[in-house]
Amino acid sequence: MARDGMYVSKDTEMFTIADSSQIWVLVDVFEHQIAWLRLGLEAEIRVPAYPSKQWKGVVDYLYPDLDPKTRTLRVRLVFPNPNHLLKPNMFAEVVIHGGPRKGVLKIPSEALIVTGERESVVLALGAGRFRPVDVATGMHQGGAVEILSGLDEDDTVVVSGQFLIDSESSLQASFARMSVAGNSDE
Repeated sequence: MARDGMYVSKDTEMFTIADSSQIWVLVDVFEHQIAWLRLGLEAEIRVPAYPSKQWKGVVDYLYPDLDPKTRTLRVRLVFPNPNHLLKPNMFAEVVIHGGPRKGVLKIPSEALIVTGERESVVLALGAGRFRPVDVATGMHQGGAVEILSGLDEDDTVVVSGQFLIDSESSLQASFARMSVAGNSDE
């Protein structure tokens, strides 16, 4: 803040001293991943300036509120920086080792149909019969989706081709409506 020849008083902030041997990394975590977070979890970062180097740190603080626009939670990570390679305002690729919860009902992510209005799966009822079911989902990770409600453990869901089944049922319903409409004109 100070410049050569500048008048300063005891209240003038002249400079800031910071210990960069340990740094904070602030990250935004998606809302559906918050349940995995807790203090002390291990984290890793890589920065574009040193692509072959990796730093290991921990989750130090979870901010109390979500960003209303991005729907993310700010999380503070702490990393040792003994060689002072990490600098303020660097971008970093971050991995927090939280891992999925155990003992939950999950399905392959490709089985989930997200329309914008709802999340559904197609149940295979056997004998070539199918039924769409709305579900409530939890965390998404590694090609799997946690199911909070809408399915039971012994349910069989269609993993691929569900849009074909959905299209076929819509087509059949349209033909049925056209047939009923056509018969009412006679």
